[in-house]
Amino acid sequence: MKKRILQLFTFLSLMTISSVATAQVDFTPIFTQIKLEARADFDYYHINTYESYYGTRTNESQYGFHGRYFNFVIGGPLGEKFSYFFRQRIVATPGDVSLFDNTDFLYLNYMPSKNWMIRVGKDALAVGGFEYDAPPINVLFSTYYWDNFYCFQPAVAAAYKTDDANQMFLLQIANSPYVHYGAPYLNYGAGSEWKSGLLSFNAYYSGKFGHFKVLHSVNMFERPDHKFMNYIALGHELEYDKWDIYLDLIHRSNHLGNDWGNTFAIVSCANLYFKHGFNIFVKGAYEQNKSNEVIPGYGFGGLFDCFGEAGHTYCTYGVGAEYRPEACPDFRLHAFLANRTTTYTETIPSAYTTPYSDNNVEVNSLRFNIGITWDMDIHRMLKDRIAKSLSEKSALD
Repeated sequence: MKKRILQLFTFLSLMTISSVATAQVDFTPIFTQIKLEARADFDYYHINTYESYYGTRTNESQYGFHGRYFNFVIGGPLGEKFSYFFRQRIVATPGDVSLFDNTDFLYLNYMPSKNWMIRVGKDALAVGGFEYDAPPINVLFSTYYWDNFYCFQPAVAAAYKTDDANQMFLLQIANSPYVHYGAPYLNYGAGSEWKSGLLSFNAYYSGKFGHFKVLHSVNMFERPDHKFMNYIALGHELEYDKWDIYLDLIHRSNHLGNDWGNTFAIVSCANLYFKHGFNIFVKGAYEQNKSNEVIPGYGFGGLFDCFGEAGHTYCTYGVGAEYRPEACPDFRLHAFLANRTTTYTETIPSAYTTPYSDNNVEVNSLRFNIGITWDMDIHRMLKDRIAKSLSEKSALD
């Protein structure tokens, strides 16, 4: 009897490996897991700002230790066809919208067959791209749009997966990310409609063809004026044992007609893997928002795009390294050096100068980071402890 119990625990240990915790949009069955994830960093920022109108250049340095993430993760089956998943950020900035702002995932899956899935609850918006797909704790330095994407929203989704599990098609209706950005302005005369009744409609496709993977989506995000931002994200990745590289192409438009080509992002990252758990990576991105769309009455009446400020370009690039000891792969050391250059033109009002004058601004933000990440799999630790105890008792018998 004890041997049968030991065999059962060994089988459950193998089943515990789940990719749900490593991707935003997934169709994998959720096996039992209880985890704590923590990340702490030391950051050094050096910010250099140049303004052409004033002919000035200013420098500023900031540094310090930060507890960036502390997540509680739990998930598991609920009978034969149901499962659940929950991830809560314990260390996070309090939200403006609801008590669940710091809850990333809290959803229920129903799988009537191996091909179909229905999901209800708080989930990631179904958006393509590999930078977006990675868990936030693993994105060491990010693009501007990623920094401002309020992606975890209440949602309902239906998905179909092919028999070989290599392709998935998903349709999702969820709250719009603009729900979050409307909330801070509720006290400035905008009514409650700014944060209610805003939806997003998302069509998502993931495919794997040997070493080549794609994560594509077409999305419509309802804005506070009840018009839509049209969003297309096309993610592509080549993955081999020793290296991988992805390329994300993102386009967004506030009009179906004359706004095409003004606002987009190109993001790429390459990893090179060595022995003993060490890898280096390089990452770069170019983003621009050339849209002149005005949302009347929003906040202070300015130009608005919830993923990037109008008239701005952002160029981000850097190099980094990660190390996971073979003896403890759940522990990670990381370091990177990255720079972001933000450029834009601001108009000096006639109250200060006549006529109006342009001020070209360039901001370089150089960041050095070193940190640690610890993934404590409590469920696996308990199973290992129980299995070891049973094995010792069996040997004594």
